Amino acid sequence: MRRGAAWWGDFRFPVGTARGWCIGPLRLAVRRERHEWQVGYRWLDLPEGEIRCVVDTAVDELSAYDHQERYIFRTTGELLRVRPTLADRPVISRPVTPFHLPAGEEATLFVSSPLWLGLAAGEPARDLTEIAIQRPSDTWFGPSSREGQLCYDSRTQGRLHLEDVPRRPHRAVTRVVVRNDGEDALRLERLSLPVPYLAVFAADDGLLWTTPVTLVRDRSGEMGTVKIHERPPKEAGGAELLSPPREKAGHGSLVRALSALFG
Repeated sequence: MRRGAAWWGDFRFPVGTARGWCIGPLRLAVRRERHEWQVGYRWLDLPEGEIRCVVDTAVDELSAYDHQERYIFRTTGELLRVRPTLADRPVISRPVTPFHLPAGEEATLFVSSPLWLGLAAGEPARDLTEIAIQRPSDTWFGPSSREGQLCYDSRTQGRLHLEDVPRRPHRAVTRVVVRNDGEDALRLERLSLPVPYLAVFAADDGLLWTTPVTLVRDRSGEMGTVKIHERPPKEAGGAELLSPPREKAGHGSLVRALSALFG
């Protein structure tokens, strides 16, 4: 049992062996047989503030897990690749307290987003499944019930200082710069973070980061643009790339109506 160890990476499974993971609220078990991989998982309701990360936990019988999956192969190899990935929809975040950003000013927020756990087996690795480490809540983001998009609610609040962001093994931190080039103040109550376009990195201290993002309100106040940076933020130091973005951001995807960025 390894407490506090990185839960991602490559793991070797001799035939007939199993491993367990305890990552935040997720309890995961994986077993390798000669012709199949077996996956079982469940989510627990943890007391507020109780966050655990343990690799190689005890493994129950697969029937003890709420969700059970089997993946059949002609023959299985011993490699299992475990990696963190970001959501397949934008994630909505809120500042601790809504604030006004005067014209010509900018603010830096540190926002955490929920992670999914991706499993791939064999050499070369073939994807098996993705599991949300924390069950996400759906939310609608837009100016009306007809205009907008379905997103996930992050359940956490953006912070102005990195040291105020709780360290959680099942979430990744994004450095977000919000710049107001409009002619009047911007009231920032919540923002939409385009996580499908962001990569995931691991810093030396084990904290997971995403690609930094800059959100800009233009001079007219009617449009917003998104700039997705190529490298991890300076706060992450020499971070290692763990997962590339789900989607490639083309030029058209980087321009949004203002209502699609800020709310």
